[in-house]
Amino acid sequence: MPQEIELKLAADPATLASLPQHPVLGPLLNGSPRRAKLLSRYYDTAAAELHEAGVALRLRRDGRQWLQTVKGPGSAVAGMHQRAEYEWKIAHPRLDFPKLATTPWHKTFVAVNGRLKSLFSTDILRISHPLAFADGTRATLCLDRGFIVAKGRRSPICELEIELIDGDAQRLRELGLQLTTDLPLAVAHRSKAERGYALAGAIPRQPVRARRVALPDHASAAAAVAAVGADCLEQIGANAEAVADGEDSEFVHQLRVGVRRLRSLLKFLATLIPPEEIAPLDEELSWISGATGVARDWDVFVSETLASITPQLESTPARRALGQLKARATRVRLAQRAAMREAAASPRLARLLLALGELFAKLASAPPSEAAASAHAVAENELGRRDKRLSKRVRGMRHASPTQRHRARIAAKKLRYASEFFAPLYSKSRAADYIDALAKLQGALGTLNDLATAGRLLGEIVPKDPSRTIAEAAGIVRGWIAASTVSELAHAAKARRAFAKLKPFWS
Repeated sequence: MPQEIELKLAADPATLASLPQHPVLGPLLNGSPRRAKLLSRYYDTAAAELHEAGVALRLRRDGRQWLQTVKGPGSAVAGMHQRAEYEWKIAHPRLDFPKLATTPWHKTFVAVNGRLKSLFSTDILRISHPLAFADGTRATLCLDRGFIVAKGRRSPICELEIELIDGDAQRLRELGLQLTTDLPLAVAHRSKAERGYALAGAIPRQPVRARRVALPDHASAAAAVAAVGADCLEQIGANAEAVADGEDSEFVHQLRVGVRRLRSLLKFLATLIPPEEIAPLDEELSWISGATGVARDWDVFVSETLASITPQLESTPARRALGQLKARATRVRLAQRAAMREAAASPRLARLLLALGELFAKLASAPPSEAAASAHAVAENELGRRDKRLSKRVRGMRHASPTQRHRARIAAKKLRYASEFFAPLYSKSRAADYIDALAKLQGALGTLNDLATAGRLLGEIVPKDPSRTIAEAAGIVRGWIAASTVSELAHAAKARRAFAKLKPFWS
């Protein structure tokens, strides 16, 4: 099946225009650039049935030539897009159904025949530069500027694509890393088609969550880590792009989850990769984790903690006092959200994602070896260690300090991530029961941590000598935190007892 493999990076207009003069491209440019006006129409049903099947259908005019293109399901890992692609030259600007019938999705096209319509279009000026690498790899650097148009709305496009013609895709990542070292580029996760569907209102943008990654029973540790790592990068890349575009707090939350999952996964690389190679990556993950953590803490404080208290207040003056406090917290929240958007759109994050994409691609392509550790062996060792640590952390939880409960939450989180990573290697029902009970325990501990964090954030926005109104509001919040903590401790104790009854699914 023919495959399209390309690295996509977003740029500002000035950077895109100056890119061909970048010194790293000089030795790679291999021929004259081509300038073309690309006008494309994307087709689907009103219910977006092709998109639901993972298929994109396009008619494109390239100069005087018309092309019909079908793309199938694929992946977008750290800017590297890979999916099946079929393309034909056609004589007229209308869909050629006999050609569509030759693709693996012929049944889908039969089902939608007669109901397809143009949902959106793109108008792109593309400048293409042929590239040749030292190892014989060939690619095309495409500089795209233009618009997506749907229902009278326009969204700008300003991006570069490095499309593989033949050879090693790692050269694309290496070039991307070199370019992001000193240019303001960001990883582009969504395709033009995905952006078009969103602009047309056909497919609302949704946060990307962790998926269950299928692992073969005989998988090596390297292959398992590479597969799960790719899923983590998809989760981070998609949500980071959405956060940079100003999407809501759930995207921040899922970005944070993706970063945490990935940091947890890196612990499994100790026997596979020299520590000195992992340390700088973990340090950069710590940076983005900190940025997402602060933004998420203020999101929860304003939209969940304070929002939960207001409906319970019967007194109008108390509601007004809490409203003033919430206004203070909202100003901090907006400032932290702006800082998070800046981090999500930064070349620093782009470099991190590209470096991690390169690492996991190398692990995935590593030749099998009889001496290589199996995923089963690594999983059982690490899961057993994390299970013991959690059991130790949750003892005497009712009388533990907030710091001790926080450590228990971290232990539960790390065990849950590891369990989800390697559950596909074991009995589905046993793993599901274990993870479900563990998730409830982690959730209870997480709520307790949110309450402790709320107390800390409250201290940051209440001055030492507050006004009477702010002091009253702060007292209300502290009382609510204290009462809620008592209730949540009981829930956590119940969740701990339920979890303790389950045997490890890996033993």
